[in-house]
Amino acid sequence: MELYRPISGEEYRAIEERGFQGFPKRTEGQQILTVLLSQDGAMEIARRLRVEKQKDNKVYVVSFLVEDSYIRQFPVQYREKPEYSALWIPAEETEILNQHIIGKIRLVTSYMIDREDCDVFFA
Repeated sequence: MELYRPISGEEYRAIEERGFQGFPKRTEGQQILTVLLSQDGAMEIARRLRVEKQKDNKVYVVSFLVEDSYIRQFPVQYREKPEYSALWIPAEETEILNQHIIGKIRLVTSYMIDREDCDVFFA
């Protein structure tokens, strides 16, 4: 299954340090890793993403393939729009998720953000 995630520049650099082969461990207070089923939804969220403590004003959308047999265990979380449908991966599962990624995490797009227009927090 192909999944998408809008991320901060900090998280992008952490993924880059891992050779685009996995997501970094969640920080304290981040109990889930949210991944979206829709590229359009991830791109829309990225354009509205509020990122705290960021050195640059850039957000990224990445995609990755993950083994269906693994990812099916996580129920789809439906939001106000169908394109916001997501899977919530518990923080303690991040390294296990990484082991089930097929190939590398790929950059879909990036956006410069205007902090005044940002209104979405994303785990």
